[in-house]
Amino acid sequence: MAYTYYWADGSASQQPYNQYTVNGCAIGCGSLAWTILFLWGDRQAGTGNSYWAPRWGLYRQDGGTGADVVSPTSQTAGVNNVIEEIADDVDTFCAFGQGATHPATMGQASRYFSGRTGTSLVEHHNIFGVSETRLREYARNSIRDRDTPAVIGTGWLSHYPVAYGYAWQSRIVRKCFIFCWNETVYDRWFWVNQGWGGSGNDWVPADTWFAGEIYP
Repeated sequence: MAYTYYWADGSASQQPYNQYTVNGCAIGCGSLAWTILFLWGDRQAGTGNSYWAPRWGLYRQDGGTGADVVSPTSQTAGVNNVIEEIADDVDTFCAFGQGATHPATMGQASRYFSGRTGTSLVEHHNIFGVSETRLREYARNSIRDRDTPAVIGTGWLSHYPVAYGYAWQSRIVRKCFIFCWNETVYDRWFWVNQGWGGSGNDWVPADTWFAGEIYP
């Protein structure tokens, strides 16, 4: 069987934002992933996407709360201001030199909207880092039905990339034990912006313990 593909706007790949060190600790993938998603929405609002048009102001000059400007694709000081503000909002902490964010506090990223926009944020997670079908489907539905990327969780409570592509296929596998039968199996993948400065963007298994979505 051939794969079926769904894509949110491909410009999510045009945000080569990367982590950097603050006070001896990496800023954290959680706040970086939300920044990629929020500033994606801002650029959609400013470049003709009618679904996101009402949500101008997701990014403002220098990452503050002043004049409205379209978010940059390069990692400016303003982008870093957004990352650091969100890191404070979601209570990112330092663990062995890495910025860590507990999934239970990731939803606090919605505080960033205050004074900027009416955007809403919804998140779902498994607190033990266990992948769930419902979480995959939340992220898949955002990409498939609303052409909007989603933040997901990969590894065991280890990383938050931004998914903006989804692919799946079904295939028949012949299995035998005493007698033989046919079984339908599914292959499912997300294409992600890893938040590694543009490197590492790739297909990853669509097993996620976190799904974070934004709505205009």
